[in-house]
Amino acid sequence: MKKETFLYGSIILAVAGIITKVLGIFYRVPLVILLKDEGVGLVQYAYSLYLVLLAISTAGLPVAISKLVAERVATNRYEAAVRVFRISLGLLTVSGLVVGTALFLGARFVTSVFFPDSRVYLSLVATAPAIFLVAVMSAFRGYFQGWKRLIPTAVSEILEQSVRIATAVGLAYILLPKGLEWAAAGATFGAVTGAAAGLVYLTYLYFKTRGQLRREMLTSTLAPPEEPETGTFALIREIAILAIPISIGGLILPLMQSLDSVIVARRLLAIGYAQAQATALFGQLSAMAFGLVNVPAMITFALAAGLVPSISEAVALGKMHRARAVLSTGIRITMALILPAAVGFIMLAQPIMALIYTNENRGAAAPLAVLSPGLLFLGLQQTTSAALQGIGRTDLPVKHLLTGAVVKTILTWVLTANKAYGINGAAFATSVGFLVSAVLNVLSVRKHLGVGFSFKSFVTRPVAAAVVMGLFVALFFPWFAGALGVTEGAPQRVAEGVATLVTIGVAAVLYLVVLTLIGGLEAEDFRMIPRLGPRLAGWLERHGLLRG
Repeated sequence: MKKETFLYGSIILAVAGIITKVLGIFYRVPLVILLKDEGVGLVQYAYSLYLVLLAISTAGLPVAISKLVAERVATNRYEAAVRVFRISLGLLTVSGLVVGTALFLGARFVTSVFFPDSRVYLSLVATAPAIFLVAVMSAFRGYFQGWKRLIPTAVSEILEQSVRIATAVGLAYILLPKGLEWAAAGATFGAVTGAAAGLVYLTYLYFKTRGQLRREMLTSTLAPPEEPETGTFALIREIAILAIPISIGGLILPLMQSLDSVIVARRLLAIGYAQAQATALFGQLSAMAFGLVNVPAMITFALAAGLVPSISEAVALGKMHRARAVLSTGIRITMALILPAAVGFIMLAQPIMALIYTNENRGAAAPLAVLSPGLLFLGLQQTTSAALQGIGRTDLPVKHLLTGAVVKTILTWVLTANKAYGINGAAFATSVGFLVSAVLNVLSVRKHLGVGFSFKSFVTRPVAAAVVMGLFVALFFPWFAGALGVTEGAPQRVAEGVATLVTIGVAAVLYLVVLTLIGGLEAEDFRMIPRLGPRLAGWLERHGLLRG
């Protein structure tokens, strides 16, 4: 397996993540057609609890595996790295089995206590086996990431999502004659088949490559340490110390979504919405708006996955300057690539929603626009959390995210029941919650890693490029849409869709050109792009268009 640099592996994982999210968005199109907003709301109710239980069953172990394996690989301890994986795999197998079985047996009770719509019961039962499969699969992903191999995770994600989509759409169509709740359950069962496919692939790859990884370690010029390896119970304790705070942190986000499934619908009911309306609005917020926001967020998720082992390796070798340099690159790339996505969602919310779904779903455009600023804060929160986890301060991101969650929950309760805000109040509360946790993380990173927040690199340059892009969108889209005849009746949606896609494509290119010319992207950033990057960086440098 080819050794990956931090940015190279992160780019591969980001591309895979974006592909899976785009597939997830477009697979919702047939689901919306089949199940309508109400059925999609049932699916989202089930997934909100599924994500909470998945966070409990994995217990932060994937990140802990990645960090501990990276430290042992950095100091040439192959057998110790494998022991971390095997012990963690055992823990994840047990936890996934226990939590998955509990959901399967207790789905009826959970439905009656926590959900306003009893039809979610079958969907909860359908997701239960996926908890076990994903928990086991996460051990393999953490192991490969500890070796700084992110491509296996990337491939498994695409495979998992592809099988999940095929199953979800197929079963929803087949089961729809039996009723909406059966069709929603068929859609959620896609999580089971998708996880099974990803697990089979990673298991095969593990056995295929373990001999190669062992040979790499044996041929390393770095001598292994002479001290005895950590005992089994001591290693479990070390894993737990890292994993438990990460687990709590990983639980907060899905718990926030799960609370939304309870709070948002009930608060909408309190101001006069019918049950079906409240479920449909929740589906628009969580499945449609938040689903779109999660696409560019995969960039920062991938950067975070690469940051943990890279920073852990640097710390293990005593090279704090390298850890600071890696984190600075991560923050700069996060700000540079997430900001234009947020601006684009704000300015093109309605045409994007109509393009992906239908004209009837334009109502989801408002929560999408309100959520979009939170995308930037979420990206910054993910990147800085990975850095703090890499240096072993796994407690700090948890405290900060919990603080943001409390703020978000209070605002959701207050604003959603205000008729002036409604579902948009819940979206605004989410953005504010991410802002709070991001600011607290940045302050901790400055304190513990000594990484200064370069206002010029992290803010001024990407904001300047985004302003230019935003002005272009504001002028170009109405003109181009009018030129295509958007207002001419029947062809409206096709014309508007073409105008939207062209505007997004040209605006993205314009943003990257402007950002490059003003020094927001460096030669090394382009060199990390697989295949094309080195040649593009060389061409830009030869023409004086890029900093070295």
